[in-house]
Parts: sequence; structure tokens; C-alpha cells
Amino acid sequence: MRYIFRETEHPTAIDYYCEATQTTQDHFPRIPAHTHNYYEVYIFLNGYVKIAIEDQIYNVKYGDIMLIPPYRIHQLLPASDNTKFEYRRIYMYITEPCLSSFDFNGQSLLPLIQQAAQDKRYLFHIPKEDFEQIYQAMYLLFRSKKTDYYGKEMLNRSRIIEIITLLNKNIQLDTESHDMTHITPAIDDVFTYINHHYQEPLSLDFLANRFFLNKYTLSKLFKEQLQLTVHEYITLKRISTAKLLIKEGTPPSKVHLEVGYSNYSTFFRAFKKLENSSPEQFLAQIKNELPQ
Repeated sequence: MRYIFRETEHPTAIDYYCEATQTTQDHFPRIPAHTHNYYEVYIFLNGYVKIAIEDQIYNVKYGDIMLIPPYRIHQLLPASDNTKFEYRRIYMYITEPCLSSFDFNGQSLLPLIQQAAQDKRYLFHIPKEDFEQIYQAMYLLFRSKKTDYYGKEMLNRSRIIEIITLLNKNIQLDTESHDMTHITPAIDDVFTYINHHYQEPLSLDFLANRFFLNKYTLSKLFKEQLQLTVHEYITLKRISTAKLLIKEGTPPSKVHLEVGYSNYSTFFRAFKKLENSSPEQFLAQIKNELPQ
């Protein structure tokens, strides 16, 4: 099991990596929209927050578990004007190679998780017994980071299996509609257009003209809903897609043409600003983790 303790260590999508963290804050944390190279299993415990994943915004409550797939843009949004409250959550990051390592006798943890991601199903209301069991296993995984004892690795493997198996059980059983809202209708079409046309030239002026909106109104509504500018979201979408394409084999020198950048230097600057590494360094990091 690979454990990451320092902010400077960035796991790649192909690492054998899993990590659990629990946090408590007395105010709404300003966390910018971002993506991961791995799955995030997020358990909401307390507070007043919403979670946005692409164009879907969820009102979370105790007993909810979010499953956020790799390369999916997501962020925390305030659900109340009152930013002074206790916000608690526990979450686990885990890569597909780590999940695949538990395959046994034809059984796999991955297919249901992958299907949920494909279907854009991110929020699951978990029955109390399963929720408490998942939480306890994740909490023990989190606590184990700071201690060492006999059988730690094997116990942590059993905890991961327990978490994901129970989550998969609820993914399979889940048929309910959930507390979800879309972006304000006035900009919903704009948002969808960006997600489907990020490979093309896009700008605030172009989008405002296409959807018959005043560009200042569009900018204001977009910022209010997502706490991002139109330009910031377009960049996030392009770079997160570029990371996925690089992982799948597209050379960094060519990937910019597939995600909407007409020249490599602009793409390079945007990638480095978001990822704190160049596209080539991202690729090298992936290659260094491949089995020799």
C-alpha cells in the first residue's frame, strides 16, 4: 500500500495508491474547483455545503456518500450565507490499480464504480448500518497512517475491501432520485456547450453571442453559480481532459490540439499553472510508476 503524507507528493493515476483523511473546520473552506487522477469516496458528516460535479450540484446531508471519478471537475459550494459552522468530512482517494489489486476468483471491485461514473451517478444515500460500517472502516484506515503495528497492511486491505464492497452494494441497489439541481437555466446551455465543445475556440464574447446573453450577465451568473470565471472553467476542462489523454497514450507535444489549444506554448503555461508540473513531467511521472 502506498501512503502519501506530504503535500509535495502527487500520486499519478496508475500508482498503487490509497489514502484516507478526516478533517474538521469551523468555517466554510475555500477550495477551488479541481480534478484528481484517482477516485474520491467522500463522506459528509456535518455542515452546510453543496458539492458541484461538472453541471450537477448536490445538497448533501448526513448519511450521504459521494463517489467522484478521476478527471471529473468538482468543488465545494456554500449552502448557507452563514460561513461560521463546523464542517466535518472524511474522504478516501484510491486509484484503479489499487482497486484492481483486490480482484479474486472472478470478483472485482471496479465494474460497478466504473458504471456509476459512466452514468454520472455521484451521490448515494446509504442506510444507517452500511453507512456506519463504511465510516468506521475509513476512519480506521485514516488513523493507521500515524501508527505502526503488526498486520497493519493486511488490515488496511480488508478495510478497503469493506468500504468499496458496501459502496458497490448500494450503487447496485440505488434507484432513487436525489437532491440535485442543475446550473441556473440561463447558463445551463452555456455550460453544456463548453463540456461538448472544449476542443473548439471558445471565449466569453463567443459564448455570450451564441446564447444571446450580455457577456457581463453571463460572467456574473457563471461566477455566482460555480465560483469560477468562464475562462477558468474552460481551462480546467481542457487540462483535465489533456491529463486523461496523456495517460491513455497521446504525446504531450500533440495533446494540445485535441483539447482546444492552437499552440503548445499556451497549453504548456496553462497546464503548468494548474498542475505545478509540465505535460512532459506529468508523463514522466506516469512512466516512472509503470512496472519494469
